[in-house]
Amino acid sequence: MADSAPPERDTAFLVSAGIAVVALFVLARNLLPVKQDLADTNRRIEALKAERDALQKEREVLEMKEKALQGDDRYLERTLRGQTGMSKPGEFIVR
Repeated sequence: MADSAPPERDTAFLVSAGIAVVALFVLARNLLPVKQDLADTNRRIEALKAERDALQKEREVLEMKEKALQGDDRYLERTLRGQTGMSKPGEFIVR
C-alpha cells in the first residue's frame, strides 16, 4: 500500500470537489433564468420587427392615398362621398 495518499489529502480533495459541485449548481441555477430572459427578449425583438414591418407597409399605403387625395379630384370626391354619404343636389344614395 505504498501508493495510497494520506487521509488528509483525500479529505481535502473531497471537500474541494464538493465545493466545486455546489458552485456549479449555484451558477447553473442563476444562469437558467438569464437564458430564459434572453430567449423571451429575442422573441419580443422578432415580434417588434414584424410589427415595424407591418406599420411601414401601412404607412406606404397611407402615403399613396394621401398623394392620390391631393392630386386626383375624382378620387377625392369618390372617397368623401363613400365615407360621408354626401350627394350632389338631385342625387339619391342607394345602399
